[in-house]
Amino acid sequence: MSADSTKHSPLEGITLLRDQLLPNLLKEDQSDILYWAGKELARSYTVASIEDISPLMRSLSFGALSLIEHKKASYLFHMQGEIVHSRLKKNPKADFALETGFLAQIMQQISEQYTEGSYTLQKKTNVIEIVLQSDKKEPIH
Repeated sequence: MSADSTKHSPLEGITLLRDQLLPNLLKEDQSDILYWAGKELARSYTVASIEDISPLMRSLSFGALSLIEHKKASYLFHMQGEIVHSRLKKNPKADFALETGFLAQIMQQISEQYTEGSYTLQKKTNVIEIVLQSDKKEPIH
């Protein structure tokens, strides 16, 4: 079969790198490294408001992001969509630390409060649940 005889999504190369190569290279440090890489990548983006986050995440092919709950110092987001479902179908252990770090940094820039995040996979629905926590007392300099 020639390379031209099958149709591939433009995201397949990215998925191949994210879910096959990086886990082999980074081993047990994968999540930590990708989380901090996400924070670093987000520093090159300027987002004016929380409403601008979802379109940015979608344009970067991270997935469809929805704010589910906002309390005083915490945010609950759900990330899903075709790219998330595709990655999970090919690799049920796909890592979403890059997206979580990216989102935490974007929210830190918007809120001007130190923000960290974590994610969990809701297996029944293939939804990535991202929880962000902000700390007013921690300087962001």
